[in-house]
Amino acid sequence: METLEVTDVYVKSCECISILQKEIALLERLGAAQEVVSQAVFSRDWTDMDALFKRLDEYGTEFEELEKERMGLFSELSTILGFEEEKPGFYALTTRLDPDLRRQMTDLYRRLKLDVLKIRISNENLNQYIASNRSVISEFLQAAFPDRKGKLYSRHGREIHSEMRSIVLDRSL
Repeated sequence: METLEVTDVYVKSCECISILQKEIALLERLGAAQEVVSQAVFSRDWTDMDALFKRLDEYGTEFEELEKERMGLFSELSTILGFEEEKPGFYALTTRLDPDLRRQMTDLYRRLKLDVLKIRISNENLNQYIASNRSVISEFLQAAFPDRKGKLYSRHGREIHSEMRSIVLDRSL
């Protein structure tokens, strides 16, 4: 490999490492914000929920931008490393790197994947909690107000929801 290519490989590898570190830091902030949302849902504290969802959306947008940048760097790095037509997987790409760079990049990449998995599992747990609560409330309302049962259809044949009147309870359930 020429000296220029070695320098390019080192520079692109360092840029990839920097992007991976930024993604991990962002995932930590996203995970903390998601935990705040979960706690708010569990405690039924709906104040500031719009701000929390906006923050999560901003984190998602920022993560997508970092991901695009990282994929571009991987593509450039694969070209520099001699992968002609094929686009190698991450671990195949790192086999052609210096051992220290390889270890650092693979450690960060593994941590990134684990953090994404943790957030995904946490999100699925929250979704299951919300779905089960929605089901319990729906079943209770159907039992308490049988006149709301059944499906209603518009004159065009589309299903419409029955009238959703406000319910005021003077007792705690």
